[in-house]
Amino acid sequence: MKKSLFSKIFFTQITVTLVVLLIVVPSIFVLIGDFFIESSKKDILQDATRVAALTSQFAEVEGEEETREFFKNGIEFSGGQSIVLVTDANGKVLFQPNALEKIINTEKIDEHFIEPVMTGNSSVKLYRKNSVFYQQTIAAIVPVIKANPVTGETHFLGTAIALRPMPQIRDIQNRLLTIVFGAQIISWVVAFVVSFFLTKQILKPVKKMRTAAKSIASGNFNQRIPVTSNDEIGQLAESFNSMTVSLNELENMRSSFVSDVSHELRTPMTTISGFVEGVLDGTIPEDDKKKYLTTVLEETKRLSRLVNELLEASRLEQGKIKIEKKSIDINRLVAESAFSYEQQLLEKKINVNLELEGEECFAFADKDSIKRVLINLLDNAIKFTPDGGDISIETRTASKKVYVSIQNSGDGISEEDLRHIWERFYKTDKSRSEDKKGAGLGLHIVKTIITQHGGEIFAESEVGKFAKFTFILDTTGKNS
Repeated sequence: MKKSLFSKIFFTQITVTLVVLLIVVPSIFVLIGDFFIESSKKDILQDATRVAALTSQFAEVEGEEETREFFKNGIEFSGGQSIVLVTDANGKVLFQPNALEKIINTEKIDEHFIEPVMTGNSSVKLYRKNSVFYQQTIAAIVPVIKANPVTGETHFLGTAIALRPMPQIRDIQNRLLTIVFGAQIISWVVAFVVSFFLTKQILKPVKKMRTAAKSIASGNFNQRIPVTSNDEIGQLAESFNSMTVSLNELENMRSSFVSDVSHELRTPMTTISGFVEGVLDGTIPEDDKKKYLTTVLEETKRLSRLVNELLEASRLEQGKIKIEKKSIDINRLVAESAFSYEQQLLEKKINVNLELEGEECFAFADKDSIKRVLINLLDNAIKFTPDGGDISIETRTASKKVYVSIQNSGDGISEEDLRHIWERFYKTDKSRSEDKKGAGLGLHIVKTIITQHGGEIFAESEVGKFAKFTFILDTTGKNS
């Protein structure tokens, strides 16, 4: 069974939280246990030290009853939270509280038990249940030392022993752990709730994208996702919306492309089909067959040009035509291109004015591609220049850029048409009536070539006066 993205994220978060909980709680238990034991050892040692200091003030603990009572009260007060007892130098217990009988066997305390502190060093450690201790206990043993005020010599009088049974320490430890564990459980519940709602909130736009994607797959490209944040999800929603806009534009272009291609193919095909049928069925007189067959040939050539231009435009858009840039003399290329139209220029009596910067003007570009750009622009200019009109071709350089402009007199292009002239198959109303052979791909190809060169191209026009096309190329390579 497939798991949803929600369940994967949610249960991953919960699993991580549980694993952390299972690691943290035992770790806290160990750390708190170690802390309490070490802390208790310090406290017990301090209690025993205070009792030892008090005991050292009494040279004879077997004195009068009043002295013994005072000594007993002092010991109980100095012992703090610990259970304390005092022994002589041989281990005989001199003072002990009533509760001591449940913790330690005083009969087993002898000189061997207190031997580690006879040298003057204190001892504190955890004793396990044995013949001396009835239960696990932390005990601190501090020597009771009496100094001779005259000679300064010290005498070992006995020991002060402070005790704390482990059950008492564990009880405090367990209460604290209960608080910590309860806090961890509450944290886990909060994490569970927060993870649930946070995961749902995060995945809400993703679910909308999934629904929109299904709608797009069925052909509806008008889907949009609300952008409600600036994080990665919000950026993903913006990207998705951009994609749907692009897909919608692409679908419109595809529909327009099919419609335009169908229109461009239908006219010559209808003409060819009609004339061929007329020749075959004898409808066209014998004397007119040559004229009609010539028309069929022209329409066939028109179809061939259309197919070639379609293939060229497609290869350019897909990057299948390799652009090999090198330094070329743009002035020479302009002159060659203009010369190739000498016959058409003479027939229409068009005046050509070349304004070329210097004898040579170099651009960094693919020669064949830029030649195609010049041919397309010149062909366009000649078509729409009236008989006896003017065409101006100018080259100039500025800021490591080459500017090439081709301007022709004539009716010009309207502002509305200027916004669409680079689109495939776009033809102005005037060009539809005057340009019978073109398919509206020439300027689209020009734009694609210049864009692939990393250059710019733009058009200017004043209706009733002129139209001007200018493209810009680099004079040198980027790394030159």
